[in-house]
Amino acid sequence: MAKLTFAGHPVHPQIIPLPAGLLPFSFALDLLHLITGKRAYADAAYYSMMGGSLGAVAAGAAGAMDYLEIKEDTPVKQSANTHAALNTGMLALYGVNLLLRRGRRSPGVVPVLLSALGTAGIAVSSWYGGHMVYEHGMRVKRLSPTNDEDAMRPRFDRRLEEALTRGEEIAPARGPVSARAREATVRP
Repeated sequence: MAKLTFAGHPVHPQIIPLPAGLLPFSFALDLLHLITGKRAYADAAYYSMMGGSLGAVAAGAAGAMDYLEIKEDTPVKQSANTHAALNTGMLALYGVNLLLRRGRRSPGVVPVLLSALGTAGIAVSSWYGGHMVYEHGMRVKRLSPTNDEDAMRPRFDRRLEEALTRGEEIAPARGPVSARAREATVRP
């Protein structure tokens, strides 16, 4: 089995913002519903949770392909196991949450508590995902503990990667404040 790549980058981190944003946002909408009593917030929470859950399934599928390439008995596999277990649990939790909400005008206390728990779980799971990247170099070119040369790529992928890299080359290499200006503001 190969890893998924799009425009030269792993697919999993490209699509996780969808569930990582929508699922906690559904909790914020639940809180707004509890504060205001407006059904629109409860409805928006349900649909945000549905979209986030569907995004989580797609992100999980891409992540599973990466996971299968990690060698056993390694520190990165330990992090991946924790990350995968948390995400599987969160997906089940949100599935139950969606079932409890179907056809209800207001989500009720239990679904809102499940949303709070899910939001906390996503934060913890995200840390483990980041740990795999920032500490172990997972899917980072030239650092990854897995071989990215066998990644599944669309036909146009290398051309798209080259075009995006060329686009980056026209961006300035300096920030909005030059190093000289920063030094001048630091000195008395």
